[in-house]
Amino acid sequence: MRTESLARERTRTNLQEAEQLRHSRRMRSLRRASRIEHRAERRMVEAWRRTAELRSALETADY
Repeated sequence: MRTESLARERTRTNLQEAEQLRHSRRMRSLRRASRIEHRAERRMVEAWRRTAELRSALETADY
C-alpha cells in the first residue's frame, strides 16, 4: 500500500511539473510572438513615414 501511495504521489508530481513546463513554454512563445509583432509594427510605421517623405519630395519636385 505504501509503495502504491508513493507511486501515485510521484505520478501526480510529474504531471504537475509537466503542466508547469507547458505553461512556461507557452508564455515564452507568446512573449516572443509579441516582440516579433511589435518589431513588425515599428517597421511598418517607419515604412509609412518614409513613403510620406518620398511622396512629399516628389510633389515638391513636380512644382
